[in-house]
Amino acid sequence: MLRRRESLEPGDPSSYYGRRRLAQAAAANTTVAHGPLTPPMGRDVTASRSRSSRRRALAPGFLLAGVLTATVACADPFDHGLLWRLERPGVPPSYIFGTLHSADPRVTRLPATVVGAFASCRSFAMEIHLSDADEARFFEATQFEDGQRLEPLLGANDYARLREILGDQAPAEDILARTKPWAALLRIASPRVASAAATLDDELFATAMLRRMGMVGLELPDEQIVALDSIPIDSQIALLRHAIEHRPLLEARLESTIRAWLDRDLATIARINLASADGDPALERHQVLLTRRIVDDRSALMMYRLFLPLRAGGVFVAVGALHLHGAKGMLAQLKAQGYKLRRVY
Repeated sequence: MLRRRESLEPGDPSSYYGRRRLAQAAAANTTVAHGPLTPPMGRDVTASRSRSSRRRALAPGFLLAGVLTATVACADPFDHGLLWRLERPGVPPSYIFGTLHSADPRVTRLPATVVGAFASCRSFAMEIHLSDADEARFFEATQFEDGQRLEPLLGANDYARLREILGDQAPAEDILARTKPWAALLRIASPRVASAAATLDDELFATAMLRRMGMVGLELPDEQIVALDSIPIDSQIALLRHAIEHRPLLEARLESTIRAWLDRDLATIARINLASADGDPALERHQVLLTRRIVDDRSALMMYRLFLPLRAGGVFVAVGALHLHGAKGMLAQLKAQGYKLRRVY
């Protein structure tokens, strides 16, 4: 699914690094459709929000998969619904919520049903939880260290178009030149938004911190880096070229994805993703590899990390909605593990 474009270099004040410092000057509460998501205690949420913003470049599932991934859109018992109650005898219920990694106000304003489920849980599980050292490690991982350069791989014309698309968010030339194709794709795979805007995942994370909920990280930063680096270089280049050449179309599909998410329609989200291949068999081959690395493999890893926390119950799980759907999705895996699943929203 989707995340807004991030500037990756630590020195850029518009980056997720720089915004962490700028956010310290502002205080705001998370609002939802039926009241505040954060408890009305008058506490400053910026410290938690700034910590949450550090995760954004480390969640590629919705940046890449949400815009470019082809998934199989077949009949599925979990085609509809974003919030599911997980029941197992003898333990409190848990919930799994399919998020959209977006700062759009339509997304960040949650209904009372979701807010109530969140408030009933003791622990919060998210895709990744990282430290300052992890941020630096991820930035290093976006850069070639073996002498390769992006322009020769991409071609002079597409490289120039990439810089044009990035506009004032383009990094310094020495940084862009050493950027790996998957990292360049992360830069352009989501729409421009105000740099200080927080995504839905950020808001949930900040609120969980304020409530002193137990935190469960479902991935390690190095695991996401390995997943991205394992995408074959020819697939990275093909997908980046497609994104450059079809930028207006991809941006239009983002709005369709938001509407499908608001309708809680996982099957339509999958169909929108499938349509991004534009019937190109060669591109579909690359997208299959991307799906395996960024969606299927990561869903399996997150399920492994959830095994023990869910046995204790009372966990609110927030992952990109694309991880819920399909035969290899997390809902199907939870059902196979014996959980009783009930759609709540």
